[in-house]
Amino acid sequence: MERYFKILSLLLAVGIFFFSSLALASNLQNFVAYLEKSGDIIAGISQEEIDEMYQLYEQYYGLFDPLFEKPYVEALVMKKLLEDKFIGYLSSAEGLSPEDFKSSHSNVSEADMKEYYENNREQIQKEAFIDFDYAAFETEEIAKEFYKRVIEVGFEKAVQEFSEASPSELLSTDTYLGLKKSETNEAFVDVLFAPSEKPVRMHTTDNASFVFYIKNLNDLSTFEKFKSSPMYEEVMSSLSENKFEKYVEEKISAESIKFIVPSQYAIWFDMVQNVPAEKLVEKYYSSLFDKSGNLLSVEPIEISGFITAIEDAKLDEQYKKEYELAIKKLYDMGYKSFLVLARLRNFDNSENVVLEYNVELAKILIGYIKKGDTLSVLQYIYSNLSELEELSNSKNPEVRQKALEYLYRMNKVLGDEESSKKYLEQLYQENPNYKVEDDE
Repeated sequence: MERYFKILSLLLAVGIFFFSSLALASNLQNFVAYLEKSGDIIAGISQEEIDEMYQLYEQYYGLFDPLFEKPYVEALVMKKLLEDKFIGYLSSAEGLSPEDFKSSHSNVSEADMKEYYENNREQIQKEAFIDFDYAAFETEEIAKEFYKRVIEVGFEKAVQEFSEASPSELLSTDTYLGLKKSETNEAFVDVLFAPSEKPVRMHTTDNASFVFYIKNLNDLSTFEKFKSSPMYEEVMSSLSENKFEKYVEEKISAESIKFIVPSQYAIWFDMVQNVPAEKLVEKYYSSLFDKSGNLLSVEPIEISGFITAIEDAKLDEQYKKEYELAIKKLYDMGYKSFLVLARLRNFDNSENVVLEYNVELAKILIGYIKKGDTLSVLQYIYSNLSELEELSNSKNPEVRQKALEYLYRMNKVLGDEESSKKYLEQLYQENPNYKVEDDE
């Protein structure tokens, strides 16, 4: 779900941009989703508004899987847009602009900040930060000479002298601003963050000897130090946002506001509202399956939503029949994205499924390799090549030829010209008319 947390962050970042467009009234008949109070519709959103915000995410992240990612993002978008509509509704009731309304209900006082600091002091101190210069030397002997010179003439002057007199001895020198304790290599935590009156410090590792000149060390050990740090504004902004969100949630509850979305998005909308996955499975089971466990006629994204809920609740075994039936249904409906095929392979290792899975996997891997990110997917590359090699010996000529095509593609992008040429020649020997597009 890491990608979804990033999406949530982007929602917050673009929210203000949409206040102006949300103020434009939509005709009731054009509402795709809306807010209902006591049976009356008080605000709604159009498909155009949803598409406009959704396109921002596609521009930022690239295309989403149509069944397992897109509906989740669309539900997030609907939730954000409807919440902003409700904020507009409350703002109007108080005679304020949305910005002024938010400001009036999200103020965080210094007393609030002190309380937060006292309750989270230990965790805050892990974010202690430091500004420093450093120089690295190959030997400890030279580092000691430099250390003494820094004390005598200062860091910059000492670096200048050593650069001119013996440049080969000085391996590197640099400046760090705002290095956090939590992000510091363990080998340097003590020397950099230990309390000391001495700004010049030295440390030797197996690879080099380092001399540090500490410009500023804020260990966040008091509220005043916390207040003078960049972290103070970050925390205040976060507390302010949380306070406002809580206020809006309380108003939604107090005024019995209902969020109405298209029925096929219901399970996804509950998901983005953090309804526990176990409750989603229980709530939507009868909407998808009859009493005998047979799948009813429902929309594909309802099926993928239920599959996601089962997985999040870790109920795969308990609902094994329904889970496998749902995945197979998506496949039979023609949905053969990697996320469908990866799930299907857990219980279906038929040759066509294995081929389709490896073709989709190869497409993904080729993207990583082209970006120079081969190491992070090395394990998958090995398994992909191995299974494609096995498929290239299939008795089915279509399976065999498709496997040879992707063995050619994979080896070509990996820079193995000899192997890629071999597979391409083998492919054309089998089928001279086979077409391979170089750029897919």
